[in-house]
Amino acid sequence: MTNRTVEPQIEVERVELANGLTLLLSENHSTPSVAFYAVVLTGARFEPDEQAGLASLVGELIDEGTTTRSSQQIAEAMESVGARFRSYGNYQTSGVQAALLAKDLPLVLEIAADVLMNASFPEDQFQLHVSRRLAQIKSRLDVPRTQASDVFNEIVFAGHPQHKPAIGYEATIKNIKREDLIAFYRRHFVPNNTTLAIVGDFDKAQVREQIERLFGKWERDANFARPVVPTLTRQPEPKDKFVQAPKEQVNIFIGHLGVDRKNPDFYALLVMDTILGSSPGFTSRIPRILRDEQGLAYTTFANMTSSAGLDAGRFIAYIGTSPANLKQALQGLRTEVRRMTTEPVTESEIESAKAYLTGNFVFDFQTNAQVAEFLIEAGLYDLGFDYLKTYPEKIRAVTIDEVSRVAKKYLAPDALTTVVVGPVDELGNLLV
Repeated sequence: MTNRTVEPQIEVERVELANGLTLLLSENHSTPSVAFYAVVLTGARFEPDEQAGLASLVGELIDEGTTTRSSQQIAEAMESVGARFRSYGNYQTSGVQAALLAKDLPLVLEIAADVLMNASFPEDQFQLHVSRRLAQIKSRLDVPRTQASDVFNEIVFAGHPQHKPAIGYEATIKNIKREDLIAFYRRHFVPNNTTLAIVGDFDKAQVREQIERLFGKWERDANFARPVVPTLTRQPEPKDKFVQAPKEQVNIFIGHLGVDRKNPDFYALLVMDTILGSSPGFTSRIPRILRDEQGLAYTTFANMTSSAGLDAGRFIAYIGTSPANLKQALQGLRTEVRRMTTEPVTESEIESAKAYLTGNFVFDFQTNAQVAEFLIEAGLYDLGFDYLKTYPEKIRAVTIDEVSRVAKKYLAPDALTTVVVGPVDELGNLLV
């Protein structure tokens, strides 16, 4: 008798409507539920600096009223069937997400189509969201780790849309008009810039017919073209920034420009990340040495691949620690980053990292929402719908030499940006 390994699979049907709308359907009849994702390929990466926060406001407000439904009517319709329905706008995508019972899919599709095609941005809701946004901006700056991250981004991504927080700044939010939201919405929310991913308990033929009926009248924009986003290169020299904040802890970020998701070395970098600082257990060097052995912090990590997207993300090593530990913590982070580029990882480290990455991978595909999110990412990054099969193969193929090669290529221990926020002066001297 032959033992055969049954590879997990996701059956996906891809359809493109005549107006350019892409539809991804995956049936899963294990529970009477459905996850619906409508993703428009736009976000803060396409907004000008002087309108920072615009895309996220558009995303937040598209479900606050349409030409035929008020915000309250939309909310009550979703509440009446117990569906979770939210709109959003982040750095590279915007749209609608919903979790619902299968029997309510026709209603949710109808409202989602209305929101995506006919959002009206009522003046009262616009003013309400602007007020909330200004309060959010003020409160998030009270969080020193967030402040340090923002300062880090301003340096590493200078000259690129990623330098600014997607939430915007107080000054830019105050200057954004309702007309700006409408203009951004009309420019980017078009069917030939939108993908629907639907996963769960439904019949594909019936849903295709519903989608054709609801979205088929959405007119294609023949002149649509995505704005060009500049490409950055990694900084050639170290940069330090010390920001005084009256806190009891120092928050430290070191790092530089990272890689985009389509980088051919992504999987070797994923293994490197796990060994250096992104595993939650005892596998990673930085958490094990700085947290567990030296007792410098509760939270410390390093990572390059988690921020990889359509644009290059960032490599960061972070620690939050007592001001008295500032020098030791900084030295510890820098030492481990450099050691990754000069010493091969051990056989034990690479095998543990690969076992962790392949062992936990299946848990990313347990829910309909997780699968819907994967379908979107598979399209964005050309992952292939056989990713459940190819991912473990790519991870297992990574060797010690490969980790050494990518560490030397993508880590720059002599050209790190260092940001410290806490009780320090501008030269990095402690004030406590």
